[in-house]
Amino acid sequence: MAAMDDEARPLEHKLVSEEPPEIRAGFITKVYGILTAQLLLTAAIAAPLVLNSAIKDWVKAHGMPLVILATLLNIGLLFAMMCPCGCEKNMRTFPTNYILLGCFTATEGFLVGVCCVQYTLSSVLLAVVCTGVLVGGLTAYAFFTKTDFTGFGPYLFAACLVLMIFGLFAMLFPFPLMHKVYCCLGILVFSFYLIFDTQLIVGKGQCSLTVDDYVFGALQLYLDIIQLFLYILSLLGNRE
Repeated sequence: MAAMDDEARPLEHKLVSEEPPEIRAGFITKVYGILTAQLLLTAAIAAPLVLNSAIKDWVKAHGMPLVILATLLNIGLLFAMMCPCGCEKNMRTFPTNYILLGCFTATEGFLVGVCCVQYTLSSVLLAVVCTGVLVGGLTAYAFFTKTDFTGFGPYLFAACLVLMIFGLFAMLFPFPLMHKVYCCLGILVFSFYLIFDTQLIVGKGQCSLTVDDYVFGALQLYLDIIQLFLYILSLLGNRE
């Protein structure tokens, strides 16, 4: 019966963990290829805001309407990609998935750039390097550890809620120590999320993505990395 069920399941809905090594390797390569393109697009959009003093000054003085528009578009696109009421099929439909992901990445790149203009260039570069080292180390750990983190989803969701509540307190009581603790908690939570999402993509735990979830997998890793970068920048950065 199990064999019949496995044969009856469409190929595109098979779990990555059930696929042979060559298909699994192709899926992982596709996910990280998309992720690389996202990070390059983000850097290409954010860099002019950080490196060009005229653009930086204009964004600081007049950029708020664009920030609001980009934020609303960002939320709408994320909803269109991940809403559990049926919109998630957009992430499995070509070319809709790439169009939505590209637009979301563009708006996210602008918002990241706006965050970066508040800090010195050396602080931004330091955050980039620290994020790269941290992501590389966590990814290697997720690939090679024998510990299965894919069952930790509910706990990570609860940790996110706690982080949001703590963030509200940090806004109401803006003490330097409170801010540092909040940033450290954010780095910790999204470090675990990066390990969790990496193992979902690799398919080495009790839970796994399906082979047609390559865009979703790339989006998850991208969000983890961006959040890590922003928390590290906020923790270590010097404001202009």
